[in-house]
Amino acid sequence: MARFLTEPTSSEPKIFLDCFRVWKKDVDMKKKKTNASIYFLARKYLAGRSALGISRDYVLTLIGITLGVVALITVSSVMNGFREDISGRIIGTLSELRLSKPDGALLQDYQPLLGKLEDEGFTAAPVARTELLLRNGQRSAAAVVFGIDPYRHKAVSPLLNQQSQKDALHGILAGDLQPESFNEGGIALGSALAGDLGLYIGDEVQLISLLFNQPTPFGLMPMVRKLKVKAIFAAGMPEYDQSFCYVPLPVVQAFNSYDNQVDYLEIRSQNPQKSRQHLAQLGPLFPGYKLEDWSSFDASLYGAIRFEKYLMFVILLFMFIIASFNLTGNLLKMISQKRAELGLLKALGYQGEELRKLFMYQAMMLCTLGIALGIVISTILLVIQAQTGLVKLDQTIILPVKMQITDYLLVIVVSYLLTWLSVLVPLNNLKKINAVELIRRNA
Repeated sequence: MARFLTEPTSSEPKIFLDCFRVWKKDVDMKKKKTNASIYFLARKYLAGRSALGISRDYVLTLIGITLGVVALITVSSVMNGFREDISGRIIGTLSELRLSKPDGALLQDYQPLLGKLEDEGFTAAPVARTELLLRNGQRSAAAVVFGIDPYRHKAVSPLLNQQSQKDALHGILAGDLQPESFNEGGIALGSALAGDLGLYIGDEVQLISLLFNQPTPFGLMPMVRKLKVKAIFAAGMPEYDQSFCYVPLPVVQAFNSYDNQVDYLEIRSQNPQKSRQHLAQLGPLFPGYKLEDWSSFDASLYGAIRFEKYLMFVILLFMFIIASFNLTGNLLKMISQKRAELGLLKALGYQGEELRKLFMYQAMMLCTLGIALGIVISTILLVIQAQTGLVKLDQTIILPVKMQITDYLLVIVVSYLLTWLSVLVPLNNLKKINAVELIRRNA
């Protein structure tokens, strides 16, 4: 025996290794059988006596999980659709990117900047902006006036092109924007602004400066210009239609006392969905200039849409939390009813960890089924809406939807997390089961 321990032969290490492998195989087989039995029991407890595979006690929980997933995915997709729709209208009206001086100074020599942007594959147009009073007879209204180069701006802003059949709320509704006639003294008005002033194509409108800066024999007077209405457009945004208008660039330069300066350059790329990447691309090429994307043009509106999406997501989570409470109650009820069986399983050698897996498997199987049903139902509803436009906000505006894989993944992760949290309380009650006491009581 001493020789066996202290002087092993060459074959003894191999015998020890073989013994270890046999022992490990037995342990692995036992663990595999135990896991299989736990999974079998979890399915039996979940099904109960129902032929459908789900006990009636769990039907309401399943419905709650399914409706929670449907609500979270559909609302997130609708908010994505609104965000995309609003961004499209902002980009279509105010452009995708903007280049200006960081301190609000004027762009003096902007022609080289236009050429450099075109070399990078972008379309750009100069803009001078001011606020003027528009008057037609006894009617008047304040307006935001953009001085533009129509040759360049029509390529940057789809707003100044004829409206398409796809989007009847964006584009020129009446008249047209021929660069030659427009530069001779034309103006393009937002539809609501034209309605307030009672203007139509061919009518004349007065542009009046808000500053008294023109010397006359009677003292300083505001500058006044008459322009002819060449086009009426719809931006699809009420505040834009109510206050925006476009005039030739020299007109605004005259009102602002500019020589050949502009306020900024509006920029458009081939793919407006990648505006953040374009900012990163152009930033190093234009040091000393300020570059912004469309989300900063109307930051309050964009921020409100993002906040509303997150707020709706959090509110709808309460629907899922209610289903989680139902699941917690059902598991507590089952543990109370199955105490004798669980005590017997402990007496047969099942560990506390394995019993916890039993109920965790039930909860996760139920959650998985609810998530799968919710994803299928919500996807079908969203596809139908995207293809047919069945739900409309009014006669012309279709409820927009946009499905994103990130929303699906977020809903799945949150669903499993809440399910896991809802099982913690029932699993804690398993520690109170005493197998010896239960066997004595039932003996």
